[in-house]
Amino acid sequence: MRAIALLSLLLVACSPDPQDSAPTVQPAPDRAEEPAPWDAPGSLDESAFPWGLQSGDVTSSGVVLAAWTTESEVTLTVVQADGAGWAELLAGLELSVEDGALRHELTDLEPDSAYRYAFYTADGQRRSRPGRFRTAPDDDGHRKLVFGATHGLKGNQPWPNLSWAALEDLDFFMLLGDTVYADGADEHAEYREYWQDAFSQEGLQDLAASTSFVATWDDHEVANNWLPGELDEGQFDDALAAYREALPQREGPGGSGVWRQLSWGNIAELFVLDCRGERTATDYLSQAQLDWLKDGLSTSSAPFKLVLNSVPISDFAPMMGDILAEDRWQGYPADRQEILEHVVDTAIPGVLWLTGDFHMTTVNKVDQPGGLAEDQWEVMAGPSGSTLNPMGALYAEDEQFVYADSFWNYTWFELDPGAGTVLVRFVDDEGEIAHESEIAFWG
Repeated sequence: MRAIALLSLLLVACSPDPQDSAPTVQPAPDRAEEPAPWDAPGSLDESAFPWGLQSGDVTSSGVVLAAWTTESEVTLTVVQADGAGWAELLAGLELSVEDGALRHELTDLEPDSAYRYAFYTADGQRRSRPGRFRTAPDDDGHRKLVFGATHGLKGNQPWPNLSWAALEDLDFFMLLGDTVYADGADEHAEYREYWQDAFSQEGLQDLAASTSFVATWDDHEVANNWLPGELDEGQFDDALAAYREALPQREGPGGSGVWRQLSWGNIAELFVLDCRGERTATDYLSQAQLDWLKDGLSTSSAPFKLVLNSVPISDFAPMMGDILAEDRWQGYPADRQEILEHVVDTAIPGVLWLTGDFHMTTVNKVDQPGGLAEDQWEVMAGPSGSTLNPMGALYAEDEQFVYADSFWNYTWFELDPGAGTVLVRFVDDEGEIAHESEIAFWG
């Protein structure tokens, strides 16, 4: 157990003249209980499914499923929570396997419902480990939302903090970049090897079986500090194909297809950014992506707007000056000002920036007191592995950074759209809560 005292802070974030869409202060209900885990028939065959299974980008009616397998033919069985047990939704659905990979989108599911599933060999007797996901609530769905997040998976295998996260039956889990360090790869087969090594680790495999992913990438999924124009021919496409293969997700409206929007009912809207695939020497995001983000934030009626951002938007100048500014929003001041000014000038409530990259953990205001975004919040989740940044452990609390530290963890969040609060917990490799903060957005 880490020698870090449990600390609970009330952090009041007052947005100027919040929109009428911000709800009144009345705590939202907890999520409904789920049945005990499904006892999937058949025997576990880890040689046929050595890398487990994955699900991603759930909606109120669907999910994208994926796995790698050594089998040439597989089937899928899915069950749905029904009272205290599980009702069979489908069994023996034949799926195609292409080059060892399979992908399937389930549709016509019930909103805010728990599902379990498993892939089977053609004889129906041997299977993968069972997986779980939960669909998003529909537009009227209003309850507490519980999810996890991390970044940076390199050292610290098998990432024990992720095995602790797997016990929580989270609504979803955010991967905020640097999930693999594939800097030595330059073609699809080599990228796939890095992903398969990651999913052979107990922590990530446990986590993938327990909930669905919402993921973005940073640099190490492709190459260290890469820009699109600097890659070898075909390298971007190969890296992107392996990334999508490993982390099933929907394709967004433009550019790389990584940036996209996901709705979790009358609770939260998720804006997944691609802070790498469209970056140039002068632009952090493409103008199309920046306009999409501004429009989405403005038109969303969800109480919380969560922006998945692989590199911090916060002002880190007090902590590190201009060091590596070109590798975060701060090195692109025009783009940074455009989006932060948009949030302020249009009085958009409930915006929470979520980030990784720095190999440390923070809860902080985006800007220093008196700065443009002094009332916006960012949380740096994780890292679950990777070399730790000593800057976090050395930094003292101030008016901008209410918490910073450097240790391996996953970050647990509870959003209460009624009370307007976000509870944040950093859970270490022993399953202990090393720190807790509560951010109040209204009330």
